Amino acid sequence: MERCKPIAVALRQARPPRPAPPATAARRGQGSLTRPQTPSLTMAARLPPHLSHKSALALLPPSTIVAPIEAVRRVHDRHFARWPPHINLIYPFLASPSEVEDAQQGDHPLPPHLKEGILLRVQKAVKEINPFHMSLLADSPGAFSHSKRSKTVWLDPSSDSVSQLQAALQAEFAECDANGRPFTPHLSVGQANSDAGARKLGEEIKTSISEFLGNHPTDQPIALGWYVDTVYVLERKGFHDRFKILGAVELGKE
Repeated sequence: MERCKPIAVALRQARPPRPAPPATAARRGQGSLTRPQTPSLTMAARLPPHLSHKSALALLPPSTIVAPIEAVRRVHDRHFARWPPHINLIYPFLASPSEVEDAQQGDHPLPPHLKEGILLRVQKAVKEINPFHMSLLADSPGAFSHSKRSKTVWLDPSSDSVSQLQAALQAEFAECDANGRPFTPHLSVGQANSDAGARKLGEEIKTSISEFLGNHPTDQPIALGWYVDTVYVLERKGFHDRFKILGAVELGKE
């Protein structure tokens, strides 16, 4: 979701950090993670004119695994109505990425579509990256601490391929790095107003996913499998509107 402010609170036992790919952020390790402040409408007004908080490059989980995530987000995520479950790759993204043709489909105008120039750039960035398998790890969810009374709890992708994908897109869209913040892949599930509340929310998403998985082997991690094969461009018309898919680009395609 929106960007965060310094200090990360880890809810899980830290596992050995995975090496970060070039031009990406270091992954969480045993120490703390510095995160910038959450963007606000005031910050949005300070963006360069070519960028917008109304567009994003993101990964969207398959419909087969969203039920236990949405069950928790519906209750705890104040952004539930505006965002689908997602992992942002670049946000904010380019302003006005859509265009509308002067044509009709029956009695209705054609919906907006992704500008061809942006489509071609995304295709160029991901053509050498093959689809990959990963999991959203629920045994020990992570948390960002924006302030003493503001936390965001999230699920950690298991694969460094997410960071490699983001690095390739960031290299192509270098103009979309307005703040130069490190990239930490995550799928947000909700907010809490204390460390204890964040821990409780972490247990709630863990339980939700565990129940969804059903008869799950006790010696296996509690995780949702995800085959990542597509990058999505999302757009919303207003700050209170819901993000919708504007374009989709498959990985590893010329």
